[in-house]
Amino acid sequence: MTKIIVALDNESPEANIEIATKLKNQVEGFKVNHLMWEHTSLLKTLADDLFIDCKLWDTPNTVKQVMQRIVDKGATMTTVCTLNNRAVFEELQEYKDKVKMLGVTYLTSWSGSDLLEIMQWLPGGNKVMWRENIDRIRPYGFAGLICSAKDIETVKPLAPQMLKVCPGIGQNKGQVRTVSAKQALELGADYIVVGRAITNANDPVQAVEEMKESISS
Repeated sequence: MTKIIVALDNESPEANIEIATKLKNQVEGFKVNHLMWEHTSLLKTLADDLFIDCKLWDTPNTVKQVMQRIVDKGATMTTVCTLNNRAVFEELQEYKDKVKMLGVTYLTSWSGSDLLEIMQWLPGGNKVMWRENIDRIRPYGFAGLICSAKDIETVKPLAPQMLKVCPGIGQNKGQVRTVSAKQALELGADYIVVGRAITNANDPVQAVEEMKESISS
């Protein structure tokens, strides 16, 4: 069964905590950014997974320092950009059994033209792009990948053992390559990361229940 992680991306930490408290034991995890850095100990008590999303991309020493803080905060998952150099990945190998490292490359907010402009890949050639990036991180203990559920058909044969963690669920401002929760399940997502469809709902608990029903029906 696909697991649900709720993205707590509200600018107000207090609002995020209120939502997370309502959703205690209703979802598998919470994803947070730097705005929630000081509230991770509470979130750890509310769900199994704490996903600290930093998309690490820097010098080897800086990335290692931040990764140590992420581990110290009790994260079970975090993101590392696949475009780091190999020296960064070598520094991170010691953390592979302490936190699930997820490679991030092709954001769900990118269109095909963005992929061409930023990565110099035509959308039709994204299989090559995925293969090159997966091959770069494969030796270093990465547990999974951040990808659109639409990419799973391409990614799964290249990395069958890696978790597929999929944002871009529902119609959200800023997201381009989106699917429904049920479609993500059918396409093979291990986790879905859902933000505003739950956090902006009048009743977040009901929104989660309806999403679970849609997945299981």
